[in-house]
Amino acid sequence: FPCITHRFDYVLAADVVYSHPYLDELMDTFEHLCQEATQILWAMRFRLDPENSFVDRFRQRFHLERLYDLPSLSIKLFRAWRKEKRT
Repeated sequence: FPCITHRFDYVLAADVVYSHPYLDELMDTFEHLCQEATQILWAMRFRLDPENSFVDRFRQRFHLERLYDLPSLSIKLFRAWRKEKRT
């Protein structure tokens, strides 16, 4: 990633967890874009087990709060923010 020159208040993500070979890169992108105060608003449709595994790994690095749930469509809206880095 290039050196970050901007601070983002929000990162909006919708239906980004679908290409399973690139989930590591997606995690790296969230990490790169999010500083301490950045909020992620993330809509996700749950389809397969790899998506659930990604959410479990995501929770290791970010706080995750479910804002809305549409069970008939398997869609959830989350708010997330970075956990403190331990040194």
